Amino acid sequence: MHPFVQPKSATPLLVMASAIFFVCNIASASTPEETSPNVIDDALTTPSAVVADFNSDGHPDYVLGNPSTRQTAIWFLNNNVFIGSAFGPTIPASWNLEGAADFNQDLHPDYALFQPNFNRTAIWYLSGPTLIGTAFGPTLPSNWELVTTGDFNGNSFPDYVLFNSNTRRTAIWYLVNNIFAGSDFGPTLPPGWNLIGVADFNSDGHRDYLLFNAGNHQTAIWYLSGPTLIGTAFGPRIPGGWALVATADFNSDGHPDYLLYNPATRQTAIWYLNNNVFVGGAFGPTPPMGWSLVAP
Repeated sequence: MHPFVQPKSATPLLVMASAIFFVCNIASASTPEETSPNVIDDALTTPSAVVADFNSDGHPDYVLGNPSTRQTAIWFLNNNVFIGSAFGPTIPASWNLEGAADFNQDLHPDYALFQPNFNRTAIWYLSGPTLIGTAFGPTLPSNWELVTTGDFNGNSFPDYVLFNSNTRRTAIWYLVNNIFAGSDFGPTLPPGWNLIGVADFNSDGHRDYLLFNAGNHQTAIWYLSGPTLIGTAFGPRIPGGWALVATADFNSDGHPDYLLYNPATRQTAIWYLNNNVFVGGAFGPTPPMGWSLVAP
């Protein structure tokens, strides 16, 4: 089943330089009415993708990764259309890429890395796809993991979103660049749902949680004010064979959209939304063999 009604032809995967890296950890999250107790309750079971605007053209781009070599690459997009690519830095063994955001305020997205074995975090500062510096971020407490990034306190610096798989609690760690500047607990996530990303779906100036239930393919938005849950709504249900892996505004209409991925075919697709309402879809480019948009 295709993920939208009006399919466009897939962009040819002629770019060898495109690559993806995986963003393994995803915190489960759920809407109270539709939890699925039979789904494995583990933040690592549903992978996500990393997207950000690396060439400053106002359009989010894919971060690809090669699981064998751990090389990353950027696929530059104009909406859903592939327009070019460049290799990014190679991620060291035992580290995972969890997000991309502008930590040092130089107008270029940077890599946020997490080392699960030691609970360490690091920021890799980039200029476009080029590594120009690194710094350690705060070390996380035991049983917590870094799952995504976003600015929750409105100071223009991205913050860490953490998840505790034992308690299913989330937390926001406020940062100034790579420096810890405070924290708050976020909402606790019911079993069966995963936290895929954060974005402002209802245009109130606050980041919201995007949730996905891999068991029934339902999506949901958890509306937040800072770290506080203020409402929920279901989003469109994802077709079988596809997964929701990221959110970003691909068509520049001011509303975050869904990024979908089919691991069997490596096909990508964009679902355009207005808040939580589906308004259209288009295929995106397909990563070449050996590269993936998400972790295996």
